[in-house]
Amino acid sequence: MANRGGYKLLRVGVALAVGAVLTAALVDFGSLLPAPVGRWLASIQFVPSAVALATGASLSLACVVILVATLAAGRIYCSAVCPLGILQDVIARLASWTRRQRRFLPFAPPARRLRWLVFWATVGGVALGWAGLTLSLVDPYSNFGRIAGDVFRPLVVLANNAVAGLANLLGVGTLYRVEPPWAGAGAVHQPVLLLALLIVLVVWRGRIYCNTLCPVGTLLGWLGRRAAFRLKIDARSCNKCIECLHVCKAQCIDLRQRAIDFSRCVACYDCLTACPNHGIRYRFAWRRRPARRPAGPSVPAAAAAVPDPQRRAFLANTAITVAAALGAPALRAQASGGAAAGGAETSAAICPPGAVSVDRFLARCTACHLCLTACPTQVLQPAFLEYGWAWLMKPRLDFTKAACTYTCRACTEVCPDGALDRLELAEKQVTRIGQAHLDLDRCIVKTKGTDCAACSEQCPTQAVTTVPYGRNLRLPQLNPDLCTGCGGCEFACPVQPRKAITVTGLRRHGRARRAVDSKAAAPVPAGGFPF
Repeated sequence: MANRGGYKLLRVGVALAVGAVLTAALVDFGSLLPAPVGRWLASIQFVPSAVALATGASLSLACVVILVATLAAGRIYCSAVCPLGILQDVIARLASWTRRQRRFLPFAPPARRLRWLVFWATVGGVALGWAGLTLSLVDPYSNFGRIAGDVFRPLVVLANNAVAGLANLLGVGTLYRVEPPWAGAGAVHQPVLLLALLIVLVVWRGRIYCNTLCPVGTLLGWLGRRAAFRLKIDARSCNKCIECLHVCKAQCIDLRQRAIDFSRCVACYDCLTACPNHGIRYRFAWRRRPARRPAGPSVPAAAAAVPDPQRRAFLANTAITVAAALGAPALRAQASGGAAAGGAETSAAICPPGAVSVDRFLARCTACHLCLTACPTQVLQPAFLEYGWAWLMKPRLDFTKAACTYTCRACTEVCPDGALDRLELAEKQVTRIGQAHLDLDRCIVKTKGTDCAACSEQCPTQAVTTVPYGRNLRLPQLNPDLCTGCGGCEFACPVQPRKAITVTGLRRHGRARRAVDSKAAAPVPAGGFPF
């Protein structure tokens, strides 16, 4: 009995650790958690690891380890490592506290057609050139990242501000107020709607999302069905007391047939401890089958119609092989960045340093928003239509919020799927992500005769300087060769509504020339006048 309870105890312990630390990394508004911690936990997720491996961004083998572990012991990833699965367990636990009666989820037939439809739609989307959009919509880790970063993080900041206000009244100065990181309505609607959908589905049917709408769950379910170790019902011990049906969150236990659909089992092990007669056991299932007698005229028609499990396993393995064959090369081709060379030189949206090009970034990024949390100035914001209607929620730089700090490379340090290359600080400081454009006819020095120099004071590369103008005034001038597109000048410019100096994104990032005595500008405070 100790071993039976040990499986569940280990699963719960790992899930709590992974869920708590990864959530902390995604809601961290004070840079309290070291960046490598969040990056490592994100990089062991299935889709980010698969994207990084398929595109050559890294040799991350986490996705391979997950596949091997599933083939050995079932869908332990879905129960103990996947943050979206852990979130559903938390929702179920909270819902149980409000329920007067015990939940009862009887066996439900698998929605095979829907599972196949979602899975092959995902593979087709990748193969047809929509990898960035498709994976961002279906990746369970990225969906959790947006829920945690765009929904939970602002609420955590509001709670912090409330506590900080009370602490300051009591004379405690260790807490401080933080500007809530609200995402735009066009980008935040997806995580809000997904969270609402998860709550409804979990309360109604447990883990039905994982077994119908998640292509990762479908892929791992195919492997889990042929796992070496599986949960089995012992017909001699089972008296159909239905205790297991009160705890099975996947609705995969068929007591009438005394069978478990292990392709849908998420390896929570709740049934092991719930069964009072030890009727459910974890057993090694790879045993040699007895030789089948050739079907002759004497074989009953009902027996001849029984599906061959080996044939179905062959078809499942073939489907997985075809999916890998279609998806990986297509994703590698899209993420190579070659498409950017033939397009326009400028981009309506500015993607972060380390992206190399907009096309490469959009193909690799799954919009998990870990970089948004890591950004100290909140200049990184989820896109709405800036990249186009098909690229919602991808990170972009918004210079109305802040500027990209000259001495910061936090976003490149946390990206788990290779959408952003990890740049050394010296390399980041000469990476050109955009180009500034100066309109002197809008500058207040020229239009109002007022001294300003805000843009030159905030430019860390000396791309913007000033020259004498009129009576004791200084007029800005721009050296494009030194500009990196950091946005300090645009954010600092006081001209409204259209700035006198603006930054246009580059479709393919370049390299700026470094000034001999370039300075590192101090971070510009988000939401305030910069000087």
